[in-house]
Amino acid sequence: MQQTKSILSALNEPQQIAVKATEGPVLILAGAGSGKTKCLTHRLAYIVDQKKANLNEILCITFTNKAAQELAHRILKILGYPLESWQKNPNLVMRRTLPWVGTFHSICVRLLRQEAEAIGMHKSFTIFDSDDSLSLIRQILKDKNLDPKQYSPQAIRSIISNAKNELMGPQEYQQYVQGHFQQIAQEVFVSYQRELNKLSALDFDDLIGKTVKMLEENSDIKAKYQSQFKYVMVDEYQDTNHAQYKLTRLLTNPKTNNLCVVGDDLQSIYGWRGANFQNILNFSKDFPSTNVIKLEQNYRSTKTILGGANNIIAKVKKRSEKKLWTDNEAGVPITIYEGNNAYAEADFIVTEIKALKGMSYSWQDFAVLYRTNAQSRTLEEIFLAEGVPYRLIGALRFYERKEIKDILAYLRFLMNSNDTHSLARIINVPPRGIGPKTLQKGGEKVDTFMEQMQQLREQIPTSQPHAIVENLLRVIKYRDFVVDGTEEGESRWENVEELKNLAFEFDNLDDFLEHVALVSDVDNFDSLADAVTLMTLHASKGLEFTTIFMTGLEEGLFPHMRAIDDDTQMDEERRLCYVGMTRARKRLYMTYARSRMIHGMTSTTLASRFLNEIDSGLTDRI
Repeated sequence: MQQTKSILSALNEPQQIAVKATEGPVLILAGAGSGKTKCLTHRLAYIVDQKKANLNEILCITFTNKAAQELAHRILKILGYPLESWQKNPNLVMRRTLPWVGTFHSICVRLLRQEAEAIGMHKSFTIFDSDDSLSLIRQILKDKNLDPKQYSPQAIRSIISNAKNELMGPQEYQQYVQGHFQQIAQEVFVSYQRELNKLSALDFDDLIGKTVKMLEENSDIKAKYQSQFKYVMVDEYQDTNHAQYKLTRLLTNPKTNNLCVVGDDLQSIYGWRGANFQNILNFSKDFPSTNVIKLEQNYRSTKTILGGANNIIAKVKKRSEKKLWTDNEAGVPITIYEGNNAYAEADFIVTEIKALKGMSYSWQDFAVLYRTNAQSRTLEEIFLAEGVPYRLIGALRFYERKEIKDILAYLRFLMNSNDTHSLARIINVPPRGIGPKTLQKGGEKVDTFMEQMQQLREQIPTSQPHAIVENLLRVIKYRDFVVDGTEEGESRWENVEELKNLAFEFDNLDDFLEHVALVSDVDNFDSLADAVTLMTLHASKGLEFTTIFMTGLEEGLFPHMRAIDDDTQMDEERRLCYVGMTRARKRLYMTYARSRMIHGMTSTTLASRFLNEIDSGLTDRI
């Protein structure tokens, strides 16, 4: 209890109210930059300090590994835990001290692995990432003699994912099928699910769907976790889809309803992937005794930036009643720049960055945000030409590199001998004279390979993940395969070594493979790297920078073309603009081009309606 005073002293009055509201359903409506994470971490620490629950009895769900890790680090720091080993092994420290702080997906993996035997599942199931899912869909289209140009694998994957987010399998989806394309997607869905079952594999959406099904169909398992989790907390609740909403309800003890959700409907920007901001707006209807607490003071942005953002968001039709305010300085006006074309726009951005860099800014103080990934190409060209260092979030990720995919496929096959999808990738890597026909027939080469794999598999229960990776690399002579005398070969081997280093952070191979399967673009974001950040507006959520450049503010690009005649989608574009603007602490630039090349054609553009909605007294037009 001695820490209670220090836990509360760092908070403003609404934050203190939120932290002390521990019993029953609580809705914390937290505006951008209002100290949401601070409130969440202090609330969890307060519950532990008050001895209402221990760390193992609190479930805290976030949306990214990065957010989960930040939460865990802050909680342990507030509670006075020794953090000497955090820098070296954050994942290990986190799993041992805060096992139930994590993403929706990682929490579900833990629940499924713990209860695998009870529900007749393979404990070491393979997790299919988005690339694996796409690869399997392509294979199914090929087997069915369907042209991938006519039946886009990405579109089919999206249909399957959306159905699963609504907790529908292939049979349930059948009744919603309209038109020929959806009928083909449904047939692929049937084959896709059949193959996953054969491979003892689950895709990202299955992780949540399977957990929901397990809890719905096994009252004893549901009761066990409802009893264990005395408190359930969910961050970014406005981004939950139907499956995540259902999961949250199933894990909350109905006797106490100690469920606290934190979020901001005005920052709901993932409707296109199934998120339903109505979940946060309807929370008080779901729980009539809800204690609603609003965090409206912004600590991040200047009065000018916040004023402009409030101008944009005021036009959203369905929203909660709150308005952000700040005690920060007024700051400089929002700069609105019009360029002749995309190159002029990019040139202006680089010129401004270099000028500000000369005024004691660092490269890491700047971020350039855009509506679509395709916009990064012109920016990259100018940045390279001008020698400005940058890092691209959402580009080829570490875990998507061939050499990393190879080793992970080996490890997945070692963990799950049913995973023939991974086996097909590795059987002839490095080359060992085993083609598809040789694999089907078997023979000495195949037998030798399988024996090697079995020997490695037998070491798993008694070996640390880094030792398993080391033994694997030695047995398959992978270094000899990638190091070919070129710089690229050395670079590939360095990547493999980096993967081995990461393995030191885990107690067992299951945890290691789970981590690498569930990592996302933003999880790779390093705030200390001294380079300008280029990223989409969607990827920027949860981050902040001293200076933000929002580019391509043109009708049809931002707001996007599909939102022009759709009020619901226009509201989401408006929320996306609000999110982008409120990433900025000191300076905000909003740029557009009079003409832009789209789909190989140069077209004249119109300035985005959002620019004209900002009070002219807050802007400086160039």
